[in-house]
Amino acid sequence: MKIEQLEIFISNFKETVSFYKDMMQFESLSMTSKTASFQAGESIFTIHQNEEDRYYYHFAFNIPANFFKQAKAWIKERVPLLTEDGVDEVDFKYVKANALYFEDPAGNIVEFIARRETSPPATDSIFSSKHILGVSEIGISANEIKHYADQLIEMGIPQRDNRPLSNKNLNFMGEYEDGVFIILGPIGRRWLFSHKTGMDTPVIIKTNRGTIKNL
Repeated sequence: MKIEQLEIFISNFKETVSFYKDMMQFESLSMTSKTASFQAGESIFTIHQNEEDRYYYHFAFNIPANFFKQAKAWIKERVPLLTEDGVDEVDFKYVKANALYFEDPAGNIVEFIARRETSPPATDSIFSSKHILGVSEIGISANEIKHYADQLIEMGIPQRDNRPLSNKNLNFMGEYEDGVFIILGPIGRRWLFSHKTGMDTPVIIKTNRGTIKNL
C-alpha cells in the first residue's frame, strides 16, 4: 500500500504553510488562501485551513535507510526535537527503524523514520527535503476502530503481520515490506514523544488501493 495523498485540516494555517514551504523547503504544488499542497516524495501532502477546531495529527515521512543522522542534524537546525524519557530519537527494534519527532506550527506530531529493511538508501551525502520518500504513516483515532479496519481490509490493506485487532493499542494497517501504514488507535491514547493524545479528526487518505475518509 502507498499513500498517494494525505489531506489534513489544521489551524495556524499561514504559519504552517510557511513552515513547510520555507523552513522545510517542501516543493509547493498549489496554494490558495485556505488550502496548500506540497510534494513529499511519492506523496502529495495537503493542508486545509480550519482555525476553529484546533485539530492536530500524527503523521510520518519515510527517509532513506542510511540518512537518519544527516536528517536529524538537518531538522535540528530548523525546529526543536521532541523527547521521550530524555532522549530525542528512538530505535524501533521490531521494525528495524530509527525515528525522530517534532511539532509543526499547527501542533502536529511529525515523524521522520528511516526503515533499514524497506526504505532504499540515498546515494549522496547531504540531506534535504528532496530526499523524503513519501508519507509513511497517518494516525486515525476513533472509538469504532473495527469500522475503519473493516474498510481498509476490504480495500486490500491488511493488519501488519496479521495481528489481532486491538481496541487499546495501535493497529498498523499495511504490509511490512511497503513501510507505509494507516495507524488505527483509540481516542485518548498518548502519541509517542508527545503529551498529546489521539483525537477524532477529519482526514482524507488517498492510497493506491482506494480512499478512506473521516469527515
